[in-house]
Amino acid sequence: MNLIKEDIHNRILEKKRELDAARPLPPEIVKKLHEQMQVEYTYNSNAIEGNTLSLRETQIVIEEGITIRGKSLKEVMEARNHPEAITYVESLSKRDIEESDVLKIHELIFKGIDVNAGAYRTGQVRITGAEFLPPPPQQVKPRMVELLDWLHKNPDELRPIEFAALFHHRLVYIHPFFEGNGRVARLLMNCILLRHGYPFVIVLRNDRVRYYRTLKEADLGNFSPFVNFIARSIERSLNLYLSAIGRREVITLEEASKATGHSQEYLSLLARKGSIDAFKIGRKWMLTKLALEDYMLKGSTKHPSA
Repeated sequence: MNLIKEDIHNRILEKKRELDAARPLPPEIVKKLHEQMQVEYTYNSNAIEGNTLSLRETQIVIEEGITIRGKSLKEVMEARNHPEAITYVESLSKRDIEESDVLKIHELIFKGIDVNAGAYRTGQVRITGAEFLPPPPQQVKPRMVELLDWLHKNPDELRPIEFAALFHHRLVYIHPFFEGNGRVARLLMNCILLRHGYPFVIVLRNDRVRYYRTLKEADLGNFSPFVNFIARSIERSLNLYLSAIGRREVITLEEASKATGHSQEYLSLLARKGSIDAFKIGRKWMLTKLALEDYMLKGSTKHPSA
């Protein structure tokens, strides 16, 4: 069962090979990337769930440990707690994920915030906009045990990216907690990806609508859009790492437009469709010179919506 578009999957594998060949990476670059990842990951994962701290405010909370005027204590604690949960997930990448680990991650995220931190839900929940009802509370633990057994065995022999994305979906489908299911799922997805040599992957706040839309499609049995969405997020992380170590020079869509003669709007459409190898830094689409050269070499005139 191949769920990822082959051109995207091949690009990812090529970039992963390139990154692996550059290892060990310079320690100062690894340290800088890790610090940036913790802040960016914390900001985006919390913002997807409604936290209103800005990226800069999140950085201040994490690096200086201070509260932010006008923001709730809950929002500040969500930012303060996340790096510890990230560190725990990084340590997990060297062994199998157990049920106690799932509960521990939830506890780390919500300590000092929620009395239910580290505990499965004890009542029925409904998910706004979802077309299914999560299992009743008495089925949560057995369903989670079943999910972790599936994780340890990978009976469908899924490729790592597909495996990680489907695990994410299956966990939020069970909805084992009253709050924090998405945050736990994204962290555990990263644990699976780290084990297979991928850098930490961030689902961007700006992609929130697409993230939820593709999750909803997965609820209905159409898994490919969500898996490809996660694949593009993985490719973004690989691009950031490769550009940081000087392997790929990054340019803006404006610069690409001048080189190709295509409008920025058209190139943006290609980027959103995955027809050109581009990624976001903040709200801006970027691409590498190598990706632009590859696109021009192919000379594709096929409309991206085709």
